[in-house]
Amino acid sequence: MRPISIALTAAGLVATAVAKSSSDPFPLPLCNGIDIEDATIDELQRWMMLGDLTSKDLVKCYVARIEQTNGEVNPDALSIASALDKERAKHGIRGPMHGIPFMVKDNIYTDDKHNTSEGGLVLLGGRYSSEATVVAKIRAAGGVLLGHAALSEAADHRALSNFSDGYSTRVGQTRNPFNLTQPTSGSSGGSVVAVRSNQVAIALGSETHGSLVHPAALLGLYTLKSTPGLISRHGIVPGSFYHDTPGPVARSMKDVAILFDIMAGVDRFDNSTFDALGHYPEDGYSAEVVGKDALRGMKLGLPWNPYWSTISSINSPGQRDQYEKRVKELKAAGAEIYNITYIPGIQNVASRYGFGQPSDVAAEYGQLEAYNTLLAVGYGEWLKGWTFPRGDKRRGMSSLAQMAAWNDAHNDTTGSLGNGTWWYNTVSGQDFYDNAIATNGTMGDKFWKAFGWGRRTARQAIDGGHAVVLKNGTVIELDGLLVPNDPSGGFDNACSSIPSYAGYPIASVPIGQSGYSLPCGICIYGRQYSEPKLIRVASAMEDLFRWNAKPKFHNYKTAKGRWETLWPGYTCTEDSLDHYGCAKA
Repeated sequence: MRPISIALTAAGLVATAVAKSSSDPFPLPLCNGIDIEDATIDELQRWMMLGDLTSKDLVKCYVARIEQTNGEVNPDALSIASALDKERAKHGIRGPMHGIPFMVKDNIYTDDKHNTSEGGLVLLGGRYSSEATVVAKIRAAGGVLLGHAALSEAADHRALSNFSDGYSTRVGQTRNPFNLTQPTSGSSGGSVVAVRSNQVAIALGSETHGSLVHPAALLGLYTLKSTPGLISRHGIVPGSFYHDTPGPVARSMKDVAILFDIMAGVDRFDNSTFDALGHYPEDGYSAEVVGKDALRGMKLGLPWNPYWSTISSINSPGQRDQYEKRVKELKAAGAEIYNITYIPGIQNVASRYGFGQPSDVAAEYGQLEAYNTLLAVGYGEWLKGWTFPRGDKRRGMSSLAQMAAWNDAHNDTTGSLGNGTWWYNTVSGQDFYDNAIATNGTMGDKFWKAFGWGRRTARQAIDGGHAVVLKNGTVIELDGLLVPNDPSGGFDNACSSIPSYAGYPIASVPIGQSGYSLPCGICIYGRQYSEPKLIRVASAMEDLFRWNAKPKFHNYKTAKGRWETLWPGYTCTEDSLDHYGCAKA
């Protein structure tokens, strides 16, 4: 099966949509008389406990919603849900996920009738040695796997140029249901769109460098990218063993915490999980969820340069006012806000205007060297456990170089993989692959110099930023650093780079909408293994802001691609960003 295509194309939506109002072209039907729109895990569980809904009802209703857009689902979902309903009636529930449908990003292997292809064709039809640990844990907790969600091909690891964010060869372009001319900004976009458009209650994505926190911001959801190793990466196609981590995207921090309680823990298939021993909260992650009253006395930092000064998102029309209004609300709720001109060494490792490093960083410290090397290593390790059916010419494929060669040989061609499965490969860039192949996966002096510098410098910045020194010498330990999270209009986002280099966690909380009718949010930087504290900060902010908006599917009839003008009616240049604003065109 192909993954669910969360492409939200006009044809896929219009075919079965019956508008109840001009502002809601694709209304969600009631589920057995219950309005499940934007329902959280707790709400769905309550309806099932009251007998108003069953897990089978939920699967049927979410499948109908998926069919209202497009895609395919797990053919065993209904039978699994029915069995869980019978278990509920006879023995009670296993926990909060009992009977709850969920989806996974298509780089997370599930040992069932699905194909896991990472959105491409080169792995399509193959099987892995065993199911992803996170999927096995959620199934054991009673979750019902509904399907695979689309993603940017190869989790955005195939190409740096000549590609479209959210596009995969297998299913096409993922679009943003708030505005179909706009991107989803990150390879986990399909998982996030699935939750935001009510095709499922909760979904899993993964992040190497922004793939959870950026799409969560652009679709108004909550997420927490954890310290790599807190949650097992086994069974997930790797981009980097030092940066990757799976995580949930959800409608509340409570839902995020519920999934953390299930997924976190030691796994014999992932050595890095043993480093996390001793860092789990004693009463679980769900116990860390708090209300806005917890903001009183909470200490939060604003790392001014570059995050609140020159990056594009904060200087887009109207955005600075919106973000500063939220800061004032935090102060009014009792939070202590510390404005930090520069967190230690940040100007050496963070670009002044957004994603990535400064352009003048010496080549030997370039973090792309680290990511390139680790990509080649990761695919080589993955292919050791990956097998193709007998007779398939891809049997024996063992390296990223062989994968790239297969892609080159099959661009703009069609063919059959058997069992009625056809592929069509369009021309797509793969310069990320090519750069990775050039390293030969050699983790020598060149790699360790680049990786070590980036990890050390980024950690010094985040750790130092959490320790504010007052004029009298007093050191204040902060609960988190707040960073704008708004990649709308196709701009690169500044939120994820430094925590990715550091291997540190980030939470993202929605706060409002931009001029593109897209949501935007605030990232919260934490220190290593500070996930419990981040859940406290993020859930308190969630309760204070209580922001939610329904997708309006703007431009669903006419969307053909990105707008040519990044911000209609305005001209934004590096000079205008330096002056904290864009000029009217």
